[in-house]
Amino acid sequence: MCGILFELLQADNSTASSVSHGLIKDVGRRGPDSLESVELVVGSLRLKFTSSVLSLRGTAVVPQPLFSKPDGAKTQDEAPEYVLCWNGEAWRFDGQEFGPDENDTRLIFDRLSSCDGKVQDVLQGIEGPFAFVFYDGPSKRVWFGRDWLGRRSLLRRKSTDGDGSVAICSIADPRTISQWEEIEADGFYYIDLQTDTSSPHLQKIAFVSDSERENTESPCMKLPIPQLCKHIPATNSTALNPKSPPIGRLYDLLYDSLRLRVQNVPLHSIPVVPGHEGRLRPSKVGILFSGGVDCTMLARIVHDILPAEEPVELLNVAFENRRVLDAAAAEAKKAKKSKKGSTQIANGVELDTNGLENVPATSYTDSVYDICPDRQTGRKSWSELRSVCPTRDWRFREINVPYEEVVTHKSAVIALLHPHDTEMDLSIGLAFYFASRPLETDSPRILLSGLGADELFGGYARHGTAFNRAGYPGLIDELELDLTRLGKRNLGRDDRIIANWGREARFPFLDERLLQEVISWPVSDKCGFGAVQSDEEWSKLDNEKQVLRLLAWKLGMKGVAGEKKRAIQFGARTAKMEATRGGKVKGTQKISVTPE
Repeated sequence: MCGILFELLQADNSTASSVSHGLIKDVGRRGPDSLESVELVVGSLRLKFTSSVLSLRGTAVVPQPLFSKPDGAKTQDEAPEYVLCWNGEAWRFDGQEFGPDENDTRLIFDRLSSCDGKVQDVLQGIEGPFAFVFYDGPSKRVWFGRDWLGRRSLLRRKSTDGDGSVAICSIADPRTISQWEEIEADGFYYIDLQTDTSSPHLQKIAFVSDSERENTESPCMKLPIPQLCKHIPATNSTALNPKSPPIGRLYDLLYDSLRLRVQNVPLHSIPVVPGHEGRLRPSKVGILFSGGVDCTMLARIVHDILPAEEPVELLNVAFENRRVLDAAAAEAKKAKKSKKGSTQIANGVELDTNGLENVPATSYTDSVYDICPDRQTGRKSWSELRSVCPTRDWRFREINVPYEEVVTHKSAVIALLHPHDTEMDLSIGLAFYFASRPLETDSPRILLSGLGADELFGGYARHGTAFNRAGYPGLIDELELDLTRLGKRNLGRDDRIIANWGREARFPFLDERLLQEVISWPVSDKCGFGAVQSDEEWSKLDNEKQVLRLLAWKLGMKGVAGEKKRAIQFGARTAKMEATRGGKVKGTQKISVTPE
């Protein structure tokens, strides 16, 4: 993981910067191991490349930007011929895995430096998430972009003053935040410095499907995954069961994806804490852990990969939501007046209201987090993990976030979200922001996320709604929509939030090889809508993500297999934190910066 900043300016303004010091500082937060810059002049233009590095590959920190001098360069001051700022993880190149001691940034740089200008061919051979800026001296082009799915963030500042300057960065400049827009993950872009000297404009080599490639003469690249399978299952088809082939195959795909993402973490990336040995040894890997089937299955399969002595952090976040508490207190008052005991329901929170109004403040504060749905499911799934995998040190981290702390950090989260700006973005962003914030000096730098499981396997309630409304065609259309907008809606945003703490999110469900195969499966191999169920106990599992639930069942985690889907903003209680507008705030509404 790294932070990228590129500036293109007119060379006659030799000292000016087009960005603020605050932006450079924020880029540095993404990569605490190194922060360096390289400058060069091309004709009438000045190019400045800045990179920070979070080192997670190879045997030592490799500072960036990487650059090389022309053959026969006579002085140290001679301008670099190639420069690379790389933020990514290349797991394979042209189908071959990199060695455990190899640094992917250096290997990609070597290939880009010897590709004779065919930059897109090199980039298309990479399996893994990335964003980059690359200067190709011989062709005088600056290339930049994101991988085809958009798993890493990259923004561009829109030019407003006509000075021809360009700025590209992993995050937006807090000084000019409204001018920044996300670079689409629809191809790789370049600026031709031989012709675009006064007013640079972007040119693109696009990703296209096989059918589109046949109908275009423009340079383009093939999407690395096939189109979604649109086969319509037969009426009353047989439901999946724990022995169905897709169940075992999904395990193999997830195992291979996780193996790349949790093995061979270099020792230099693990903080050394004196006295922290044995049961106190630092963790290499953490999991953003709500207790749901997605993240718990990642934990369960990680157990099959890592040595038994390796601890794993389960990061579980819960918030003090004033709106929910006010509603619960109101219910408690009503219960007292009506002399009703038992359990009350307030805004979806189950709460024992007997004597709640007399509970001491400290105890009441503790209950604020205990009643968060993700805290409850997290504890249950943690218990099941310890039962099924008792040899592992499962470290369940309860991250409690008081309301006052949300208020303090809210503006920082909004800035990191940009250009995403809805109440739903804020709710999700707050959850990831505090869940990924290091708890102590030995917090793991690698965080696994279950993002992508719902989109792949039909995990949202609206997938069931689509099936009920329009059958399998409606369900397939909804899944296709989710997959095509995943990068635009989620991935860049989540990268900006999590990397702010010098930590890297890894998404095992979004591995290229897993995606290539699962996308080609018929919908009946993923979820159970419309299938004829048996009388077996496992047939009572939800239709959503049924293939994943059955895998959990097969691996001995029957409680996890039955957990209901819950969006993180509701499970952690970050949704509608303030009772503004009468509490009737929709997720699609623009963020309210200050309470009304």
